[in-house]
Amino acid sequence: MPLVTVLMPVYNSEKYLATAINSILNQTLHDFEFLIIDDGSTDKSIEIVKQYDDSRIRFYENTDNLGITNTLNRGIELASTQYIARMDADDISYPERLKLQFEYLKENPACALVSSHVEVISENSLLVHEERYNAKYFYYNLIFFSGICHPSVMYRKHAVQNVKGYTAAYAEDFELFWQLSRKYEMHNINQVLLKYRLSEQSLHQKTKKLEYEQAHLEQMMRNIRYYTSNDYTIPTSYLECYRNNYTPLLNDFTLSNLISCIEELDFITRCVIKKESSKHSILDIQNAASCKRKQIIAFFSQHLTLSERTKLLFHTKSPKQVLKHVLLGN
Repeated sequence: MPLVTVLMPVYNSEKYLATAINSILNQTLHDFEFLIIDDGSTDKSIEIVKQYDDSRIRFYENTDNLGITNTLNRGIELASTQYIARMDADDISYPERLKLQFEYLKENPACALVSSHVEVISENSLLVHEERYNAKYFYYNLIFFSGICHPSVMYRKHAVQNVKGYTAAYAEDFELFWQLSRKYEMHNINQVLLKYRLSEQSLHQKTKKLEYEQAHLEQMMRNIRYYTSNDYTIPTSYLECYRNNYTPLLNDFTLSNLISCIEELDFITRCVIKKESSKHSILDIQNAASCKRKQIIAFFSQHLTLSERTKLLFHTKSPKQVLKHVLLGN
């Protein structure tokens, strides 16, 4: 029985596929199964996979194009281990990735998922920037956006099955991570273990961009209503702002809109703390909210006059006051 399952869906991935496969086969942890599922490729992807003669590779071909969600769920069912590492066919795993993540989950039985920092690279493998994650912020941030690099994670099969696997056709990782965060601990290894490629084939970046964007906004609103109320609503520009897309609010910018956007964020934060104070660290929630708040104010302050910045600081409560209002029951 292998220790780990590496799950990699493939769809028309011939350009980078061999590099991705090699990065897994060259791991320092050797005892794994490599579950590769082709989802109806029409290029040379199948031919490339079949060139490998490695007993660790288990290769399956979907009879029809099932899409990423169904393909991932099929892979979870096929996995013979309880530790599943996600991998994409255009990324590169560092040699010690599987070893470090497997050992972390073994040593931390309450943790259902562990991710890592990633290097974001271009199609030509040039470094774009490094993404670093603070696991203490995962719970709060997952209300608004994923904040976790999907192909960098290793998770427990039983935990994912307990939340019914991948259930969204688009933004499937965002949905899964939010569901997991409400029941389990999620951690991050504080080092780079994956090179994440910005590819033209990426579903959420180009080919299905509109579908992913709409699904993301709908999931955000559902998440927020989980803490507020079923009839709670805010402008789409506020939702976009909370997930770090400031353009919509900037396009229709007024100081009063910005103040309202921040006050609504404070209200949501108070609701999160009230609902989850017994399960999650209030301080972690508050720190994550404070970080988001500061980012929004810092960005829009560039577009304000000195007088407007003064009004902004006067009319918006400080992050410490958000917690104070909750503790006092206001």
